[in-house]
Amino acid sequence: MRRQVDGVNDEVVGHRPGPSAAVRRQLRLGPRTRSVRRPSRPKDASETANGTVLDKETALAEWHDMTPGQQQAAWAELRAWVAWLHDRYELGTEDRLPRCWARHPGLVEELRALRAWRLEIYSGSQPSGQATRYWHAELRQLVHSAVPMYAAGCRTGHRGASMLVADNLELAEEWASADPLAGTPAIDIAAGQARLAGECLSTVAVAAAFDSGDASAVPLVRDYIFYAGAWWVPASSGWVKVARPGPVRESFARGPRSPETDYSAPGTPHDPWRG
Repeated sequence: MRRQVDGVNDEVVGHRPGPSAAVRRQLRLGPRTRSVRRPSRPKDASETANGTVLDKETALAEWHDMTPGQQQAAWAELRAWVAWLHDRYELGTEDRLPRCWARHPGLVEELRALRAWRLEIYSGSQPSGQATRYWHAELRQLVHSAVPMYAAGCRTGHRGASMLVADNLELAEEWASADPLAGTPAIDIAAGQARLAGECLSTVAVAAAFDSGDASAVPLVRDYIFYAGAWWVPASSGWVKVARPGPVRESFARGPRSPETDYSAPGTPHDPWRG
């Protein structure tokens, strides 16, 4: 009877078996860092620093790297956003934002960057009040840079916006008639078109061609090179294929050739003036 009672007491008290071998092994090893698996992103999307996922189609691109349709769409969107910014932040008061902003290429670029930053902040997966404060500080800095006096007319009393873009068709037409490519060198516009067509060389590719002897400088023509059967000139973001420099070629043909260069010898670069 005593043994039976003892057995019952052990069960009632809650005598539990010790930890299993797997648990004891985990206790010996201690805590370990586990990798966190993040959901996969689509191949056509990129993630910004604050967690915003943007499609490649909506990513920023230089104006001269866009197709005509992309330029038209981006320019219309920027004008619409600046109209909202102008009215929402009362930038018409004392002309805080110059009426002719669309005719100042540098101001166009700054406003477009400001718009892209705001889109990242407000569409991001990790909202940040601090980022919005930074954005508004940058807006004020931009206004100070665009106009020396921010709101001089408010010193003697508050003055609301005297004019809204939505009510001024003449101003809207003035903005629409401006050219977002103004001030962009023609060679960079050509480079954007060439890049879209896959006919733009990178600096790395040209440097490698120089080192290997596959590219040669064109005589008497500054910054022209002859490579892969074509003539190339540098732009701000690569090398662009151009037409053969005819007038300079003819003047060079009348002059003496360098006797040190035998273009018929094997291993020498192709003579760019023989076609």
